[in-house]
Amino acid sequence: MDKPDRMESGPYNTPMALHREPFSAVFWVLCAPFLIPVAGSALIVLAWPGYFDVIQNKSASREAIGQVWMALAGIQIIYFGLLSLWSEHVGAGAFAGQMRASQNWIIAAILLGPVVLLAPQFLIAAFFGGAEEWQYSGDVNETLFAPENWGASYLVYVLLLAPFIEEVTFRGVAMGALLVRGVPPVMSMAISSAAFTFIHLQYSVAALVVVFIAGMGFAWLRLKSGTILVPILAHISANGFITFLASLAPPST
Repeated sequence: MDKPDRMESGPYNTPMALHREPFSAVFWVLCAPFLIPVAGSALIVLAWPGYFDVIQNKSASREAIGQVWMALAGIQIIYFGLLSLWSEHVGAGAFAGQMRASQNWIIAAILLGPVVLLAPQFLIAAFFGGAEEWQYSGDVNETLFAPENWGASYLVYVLLLAPFIEEVTFRGVAMGALLVRGVPPVMSMAISSAAFTFIHLQYSVAALVVVFIAGMGFAWLRLKSGTILVPILAHISANGFITFLASLAPPST
């Protein structure tokens, strides 16, 4: 087999190599984000039998919650490593897109990130009368996300790992694979944003709508900038601002 061309650019500066192995791309976007955490959690339970007890226990200690987030971060790093190996294998590079951006786009990403996430949140909260503003579904242990239980592992996960991995997966691999196969930009944005929403099922219905709209915003930044770096920075900025606002909330009782 001939070695694939490296980072040959197609529509919107998307690696043309992403048209290769379409079924593998579907696996990495729709299946792997669920299968790898499940397999990783199963392995963690072998070494730490109380893992799921901590996740479900609303009175778990801050230290135990920190260990859970460290384990989850490790699973995500493994997922991203495997995804990057696949992307390199097909010739799309480790990040499934260009990782350079002009200074203006970097500034725009940092400024627009919070807007992309907060604007739909305010809109949906107004529609729902504020009753479900950015809440988790009923079976989620919200103490895992409470500011008083934050530690270094949680902040690294939320502020760096999640934005980086999600953007490469959905605005890099998912949307890129659609674009190079001739799917119109708006449809590519919508399909990849739907997949992005699908991995956030821990949220309420109202919040899932926010996630979809925010995904469309990050996808738009990817198309307009021609680089995966811009939505990554925008996502980091958005999560950072949301985390800052959450830190100002009074402790849960």
